[in-house]
Amino acid sequence: MFRHPGSLMFLATAVVTACAAAPDPAGNPGGGGKADGELTTITFDGDWAETADGAIVAGSPLRIDYDLDRLTDCRGETNGSEVWGVTGFASFDGGATETFGVSRLSNGKVVPLVAELEVPAGAESVELWFQINNRWGCNAYDSNENRNYEFAIEQRANTAIVAFEADGSESLSGPVRAGDQLVVHYDPARLDECASTMNGFPQWSVTGYYQVDGGSVRMLTVTRADGGDLVASDPEITVPRGGELALWFEATNRYGCHAYDSENGANFRYDIE
Repeated sequence: MFRHPGSLMFLATAVVTACAAAPDPAGNPGGGGKADGELTTITFDGDWAETADGAIVAGSPLRIDYDLDRLTDCRGETNGSEVWGVTGFASFDGGATETFGVSRLSNGKVVPLVAELEVPAGAESVELWFQINNRWGCNAYDSNENRNYEFAIEQRANTAIVAFEADGSESLSGPVRAGDQLVVHYDPARLDECASTMNGFPQWSVTGYYQVDGGSVRMLTVTRADGGDLVASDPEITVPRGGELALWFEATNRYGCHAYDSENGANFRYDIE
């Protein structure tokens, strides 16, 4: 379902997007995509066709190539410069709307901009839609007749996702195997006792910790700032050899607050295959 983004004056500017171990008792990055770092691109062409040149893979970046001729309303100029722009919107699995630019101003002319989005590691689908506006408040949309453009997202092989949701639930998408990748998805709203902001920006974060068979503790940064919000960063670990993986989490802020999510001190435990 199309979600109106509200009043937005984009005007062709380029906006491209996507501590030590805790005293609680008791990261390795990964990648994805097509091959050799090549990214999948979804093209929205001037003939009103929408195509992806490869699989859209969870946890891998995605490019959006939008033909500006799809939206011709609301165009205008003043003092020799065009004063309109096109904005893209994305929603993964029906979640919060992300905004990205698909145009920019160059020498007084609006030109296309290929955007790059970060696909969340656990995402299964993405909806996309677009808006043109100008400095005088005109707005028009390309939203598949209010249905949005929806694309399926594939999960990577040899990768499991352990998710800690805001409602207090936990889920595991598949077996935890030594040598495979494990994505740790942690919704910061689950542990918001230390939530704080300054000048509209988050001043808190959540850190994850893991260990195998009671061995050395390793740290994961499981959140990141996204404008004024704190969101899940979905880090990955390569699962070590061993019998059991333990996970727990700590929220902190710049004012000295500490809060823990550790299954009442027992930690979250998963058998390693």
